[in-house]
Amino acid sequence: MKQRPKLAKQRVFAACVALVMACAAFAPAAPKLIVVLDAGHGGKDPGNLGTGRYTQTEKDVTLDVTLQLGSYIEENLPEVKVLYTRKDDSFPALRDRVRMANEAQADLFISIHCVAFDGPGPKGSSTYVMGMHKSEESLRVAMRENASMFKEEGYEQNYDGFDPNDPDTYIALSLRQNVNLDASLTLGAAIQKQFKERVGRRDRGVKQAGFYVISYTTMPSTLVELGFLTNPEEEDFLHSETGKSYLASAIYRAFRDTYLASRSTGDSQNAPQDSSQNTPAETTQDQNESPKSPVDEESKESPKVWFGVQILTTNQELSADSPQLRGHSEAKPYIRHGMHKYILGQHATPDEAHLAKTALRAEGFEDAFVVAFQGETQIPMSEARERLNLPSQ
Repeated sequence: MKQRPKLAKQRVFAACVALVMACAAFAPAAPKLIVVLDAGHGGKDPGNLGTGRYTQTEKDVTLDVTLQLGSYIEENLPEVKVLYTRKDDSFPALRDRVRMANEAQADLFISIHCVAFDGPGPKGSSTYVMGMHKSEESLRVAMRENASMFKEEGYEQNYDGFDPNDPDTYIALSLRQNVNLDASLTLGAAIQKQFKERVGRRDRGVKQAGFYVISYTTMPSTLVELGFLTNPEEEDFLHSETGKSYLASAIYRAFRDTYLASRSTGDSQNAPQDSSQNTPAETTQDQNESPKSPVDEESKESPKVWFGVQILTTNQELSADSPQLRGHSEAKPYIRHGMHKYILGQHATPDEAHLAKTALRAEGFEDAFVVAFQGETQIPMSEARERLNLPSQ
């Protein structure tokens, strides 16, 4: 009789082990793609106030739409990791939003905003990508959105002479390396199509302008203007739960059906089209190829953690004498989500890589940053430091 409690404990233990193993077997796979969602403004920066008929402002609408967009992605696309620049009424600096996306080595950055005008007439949705403004309207919108930095303490030092009110600032921005323009334009066009066909918004098109948050990111980036809060009819729609849900769903579908599909197939023209209503439905599985990194074959036998400096990203492989490589014919690409990401160096420590990064930025690779690998697999910097027992940063 004394052996029964022991036997019962053994059975319970065995059951627990079986349960743990079963859970492990069905654990979700590591995300294949990282998207950063940026709700514009926040905290002490209300954004535009609209007509003044609502107590909520632009910052509230953008947060609601961003959180709903994120939930659609998280619920329907488990292969995608979603990061948020803010999830509450806080005010992250523009430079911190950019830094977060770059340090996460994100694959896509989407910033959500609403627009305003001096009069109540204008209405419609538009999407912006990085580039030189081609109209006074684009310059005006960029100046207004970039003016958020005036609400940051010490902005003069933090932005190294960047003046949102000086048109010459935008000329300098337009000269920045822009290897992600095609992908950004593709997503922007898909968003506008969804807005027009599924949400019934007036299509104001995809435009180029010098927004800070999409000019200093190192991945394809778009800034979405959901509509005009200064137009009473459109303001009512943007503040309604239905309106916010439809707009979030439209951006989600554009991301899923065009951007995500084009990453897996390499051809956005063959992206699957969906005929369902304005709510997320079935997921699109991402069949991205495994990352390919510039390492020696013997490293496959005993993968080591190492660090390189990523200098640029292109949608096609470059020749060794390409002007984009600035004479660095030794640069090697690894492929992630259909994009060729060029690496220089194979350093044993992140400090060595950061020194190399500084030198490369001085050569003109202004967007260079450090990436970590274990063998042929790219890994987060935090994981690399942990594997090497280095203090986190």
